[in-house]
Amino acid sequence: MIQVFTGDSFLAREALLQEASLQGLPPRLMPPEPALVAQEASGGLFGPGGALVDLRDLSEAEWKPLREVLEGLPPDAVVLLLDPRPTATRSKWYAEKAQKRDHPTPGPKEMTNWVVNRARHYDLKLPGAIASYLAGLVGGKGSAENPAMGLEALDQELRKLCLVTPPITLEKVQALAALDTPISGFDLVRSITEGKATLAFKIARELLERGEDPLRILGALSWQYVRVAKAWALLQDDPLMGEGVAASALGMHPYAAKQTLLLAKSMSEGAIIRALEILMEAEEAAKTGRDMRLALERALVALAG
Repeated sequence: MIQVFTGDSFLAREALLQEASLQGLPPRLMPPEPALVAQEASGGLFGPGGALVDLRDLSEAEWKPLREVLEGLPPDAVVLLLDPRPTATRSKWYAEKAQKRDHPTPGPKEMTNWVVNRARHYDLKLPGAIASYLAGLVGGKGSAENPAMGLEALDQELRKLCLVTPPITLEKVQALAALDTPISGFDLVRSITEGKATLAFKIARELLERGEDPLRILGALSWQYVRVAKAWALLQDDPLMGEGVAASALGMHPYAAKQTLLLAKSMSEGAIIRALEILMEAEEAAKTGRDMRLALERALVALAG
């Protein structure tokens, strides 16, 4: 039996470990080394074997020899694969050879309910305002997209709140939460749109010092400006559009949608188009072997100008 767990990295890993417990397998994820997987999964004198295999960093070149091992295992072998984002090739193979169990990241609308239910799992009662605040820090981001801002980080924050002396207030949560909103709560994008180049560089430097990749920051900026462009177009049809409608149309948490609407209202169509062009040029430069940090800095200068 081969089962593959896809979707959000945190949720998929949890589900895999739960299944391992049901199957009587030790909760030990192993690397995708064909010989090791064959040894663990083939079993021996004491009955059928089993293996928990982590495919999160698997390359296409590594997949072929592992696939051959999986196809040659005895029918009673139990193999649980952690593959949050399988390639098209692996997805096709899973459809034919494995049981797929998908655990997608909750959408922006469902994230608050996830926080509430997860808090209950820890016997933690959170007021609605606090659950919404925490959900807004993550939005619809999954652990694979950004582990520091995904469900795993949010789960750690909830564990931390279990140690807080009641009552748990929003002020306490804001003081304790180590999570940051995407791109420092829109501060980077807002500083750019307001022409505050010095502040934009300060925020970008802080992100780099925290270990963020320059290309990831450029990607996050592009993602935000695309949402701003969509919000701008929506406002042309409905200038009084509220954050609830915008959240549904943009696929964002209401708080994030509200900030995006404010940015869209402050920019012209030409400014948005030019911003997207600058970011496309910067990402191309960063991906073609040039200095990624320099590409980011030049983009910030051009955007703020």
